[in-house]
Amino acid sequence: MSMNKSASVQPGKKELEWIDTVPQRVKDVFLKAVKAHSSGDYDEAIALYSIGLNFLPDDHVLLGNMGVALRSQSKFKAAEACYRRSIASKPDNPGAWSNLGNVLRRLGRLKEAVACHRQAIELDRQFIDAYYNLGLVLQDIGKLDDAIKFFNHCLKFRPGDHRINWDKSLALLAKGDYLNGFELYEYRWKREELTPRHFRQPLWDGTPLNGKRIYVYAEQGFGDTLNFCRYLPLVAGAGGKVVFECQPELVSLIEGMDGIEEIVSGGDKLPEFEVQVPLISLPRIFKHDLKSIPRETPYLKAPAQAGFPVHVPEGSEFKIGIVWAGKPTHRNDHNRSVSMENFLSFAEIPGVTLYSLQKGPEVNQRERYGCGVLVRDLGSGCDDFADTAKVLEQLDLVVTVDTSVAHLAGALNIPVWVVLPYNSDWRWMRKRKDSPWYPGMTLFRQKKPGDWDYVFRVMLGELKKKLKS
Repeated sequence: MSMNKSASVQPGKKELEWIDTVPQRVKDVFLKAVKAHSSGDYDEAIALYSIGLNFLPDDHVLLGNMGVALRSQSKFKAAEACYRRSIASKPDNPGAWSNLGNVLRRLGRLKEAVACHRQAIELDRQFIDAYYNLGLVLQDIGKLDDAIKFFNHCLKFRPGDHRINWDKSLALLAKGDYLNGFELYEYRWKREELTPRHFRQPLWDGTPLNGKRIYVYAEQGFGDTLNFCRYLPLVAGAGGKVVFECQPELVSLIEGMDGIEEIVSGGDKLPEFEVQVPLISLPRIFKHDLKSIPRETPYLKAPAQAGFPVHVPEGSEFKIGIVWAGKPTHRNDHNRSVSMENFLSFAEIPGVTLYSLQKGPEVNQRERYGCGVLVRDLGSGCDDFADTAKVLEQLDLVVTVDTSVAHLAGALNIPVWVVLPYNSDWRWMRKRKDSPWYPGMTLFRQKKPGDWDYVFRVMLGELKKKLKS
């Protein structure tokens, strides 16, 4: 998460000096705006900043704060305009330059964002937030060593800052430095997105379990649980009687895994256990590096009673399941999800049948784009992941954005192509076409931010080659 600088959140000496230079009516409305802004009432803050700007339309402080509030509402183009006008009024303001860099990053204009943060640093060599924000953009671009260098510089001044340590962990993991990356990944518990759980039982530190009941619990999304449940047999191998808690939608699929003594649905009453550990702490505890992570697949299989037979129309020679959108609340969903229309070039190939595995609100794209005949619906018939797994086992290929179905197909060892944004999740690393986690997976990446046309052209070519062979 990039750091913003505004008078509303971090009033400093310069802002206090500024406020004594403006008319009293602007001062009054500004202080009210600051209060609304700090409390998260962005609509009220924007309305009040607008009143101030009616009197002082080119004031750099009002414009800067307005930009921060607009960015908080995802109104990025308007925020950019405010920052640029603020800079035009006061070009030597490093905070405005770095804030402009933040919004350009969100708009996918990464090279421009880099230039803005460098300008902020040029204006203020002590501006630690600008170094951090620059590191984030370099991380997006794939310059991981440079990003880590800037994060390390920031940590000299803020060694315990959880945001900087967290982003450094992601850069290390994206490089494949799992030993150091997973150590810092523990900073995830300092982030607002996760709520730490507290137990009277001790946290497992990797020592032999000698028959103890160990409570392992899922902590993030479906994909994370599917990705890291591979570690449960290893915990059993360390002498533990594994009690695993996961999302209700995954219980019927995962309960058949080797090494699980008992499975619990999230929210149910806690069973008896002696030690506990969050699921994604296991790679750190086992001290796995890129070469030693457990990669044998399949480690999941669909229950016999799950799912339903997939109807195959006459003349169909190759069955492809597709997913075009992830969970809308995911922080990177604006980058990773695509339009269903991107997949329609596959439907032009004789003998290919497309099946939608999509769930959630974006399932309506199938009707919105008139694809009811071209893309057959399977997702609506799947009540949980066991059903989806049974359906996947009847297909020849899965093509999906970076979402839980990618992990499910990988865990089942079903051929899967994953379409990735320019700035992909750490677990897909950078530049690789294969995945260290799933042998049956192929990765297709954007060459520049937002360019999905390139990705789907490459996949179409690969699909045609595959069908010929």
